[in-house]
Formats: sequence, structure tokens, C-alpha cells
Amino acid sequence: MRIAAYENFITKLLMNNKCMDINEIDKYILRTTSNNYNLVKKQLDRTNKLLEERYERYGCLTEEDNVEALKKGYYDLGKIGLTLEEIRKKIAKFQIDKESPMGIQIEKDWNFATFLLQDLLQLENMNLITYSRLLEERLSELSKNKTNKKTYNKPNNKETTIKTNSPTTNSSDIMTIDEICALLHLSKSKIYHMACAHEIPHHKLNPSKKGRLYFFRSEIEEWLRNKRIRTVDEFLLQFEN
Repeated sequence: MRIAAYENFITKLLMNNKCMDINEIDKYILRTTSNNYNLVKKQLDRTNKLLEERYERYGCLTEEDNVEALKKGYYDLGKIGLTLEEIRKKIAKFQIDKESPMGIQIEKDWNFATFLLQDLLQLENMNLITYSRLLEERLSELSKNKTNKKTYNKPNNKETTIKTNSPTTNSSDIMTIDEICALLHLSKSKIYHMACAHEIPHHKLNPSKKGRLYFFRSEIEEWLRNKRIRTVDEFLLQFEN
């Protein structure tokens, strides 16, 4: 069903002799891809492949043909599947304003089949080209968003690598809140209260306010020394009223 809808839309782009509304094309892209990077890229790849095929539908001029034309001063029209008159008739169907940039270009190329053929191909595929460019722009935007999202979600090394930021690399230095409670003979609620008030050195496993606490034995010992408390009993005296 999706393939059929895509083919119907492509047919609409190709059958229209006038420039379609960009907003209509843009809405189709959003509706069928939901701004999914892979879906946009898939549409772009298919569209560019179709454009390549359509640009070769009347014959394909290679780089060797261009070199040969420079030597001779003209292209071998046998490489083109249309005569100059046939190209002119096809272009006339588009009713291009002679004063427009495209009209001026056509007037300049009017007597040169190879150049006029390029004008015809541009006219026949103008909506498909617009579709391709809009897909490219959307893909570029989504690519930037992916890059920015990766940057924003980059983990904070201070919070994710305990050993790197700890004063010691010895894993036995790390203490849980239960171990701290046992060491200081205090309840968990009291430890949480002290941590919240920044009265005791502590760390969190993640940056959220509900992040699990952990401690470093060396920091706790240093903290006790700085407070000039040598024993647990002396420490507990602070909380006795």
C-alpha cells in the first residue's frame, strides 16, 4: 500500500507541467516519513535513482562524448534519441514565459540540440528535482539533530566513572550507605539529611536527586580528622542535646 502511494505521488510529480506547491511536497514527506532519518534517506535514494534513469531516457552523453565534441565543435546527434524539432515540441508544451530565467535560457539554447535537451530534462523533472532537494534538506536537518542529541546525551565522566574521580583506585575504599550507617551508628534518614545539607562527603551514582549515595572511606576518615573527632563516640556526642 505504501509503495503504491509513493508511486502515485511520483506520477503526480512527473505528470504536472507546472511547479507544484512546495508546501504540498513537504507535507507529503512529513506524512510518509514522520521525520524518521532512515525513511527519509530511503525516499531520497529511490528518488535520485529515478532521476538518474530519467536523465538518460533520451540517450546518455558520456565524458568521452564531451571531449569529442570539444575537438569537433559539435555533438554527435546520433547519441540523442530526439531530433532538435522533437525537443522543441516537447518544450513548447510547458508554455514557459520567454522573459523568465528558464525562458531566456531556452532561447539561448534553441538551436543546439544537446543543450536544449538539458533544458527539456530539467522541465520534465522539475517537481522531482524539488522533491529530491527537499528530502536532502530534511535529511541534513535530521542528521544535525542526531549529532546534537548525541552531544546532549554524552555521559558526565564525573558521574559515570567512580574510580577515575576517586582519591584511590582501590575498590574497597567505596562504602555503601548501610556501611556508613553501621560505622557512624546513625540512621539512613540522618545520613540522607546530612548529605542533603552537604554536611558529609558523598557521591551519587547518577545526577538525579534520587540517585543512590555512595561514599569513600578515605574521604570519611579525612572528614572525621578535619572535625578533630577520633572516635565514633566523640562523633555521636554532636547529636546529643
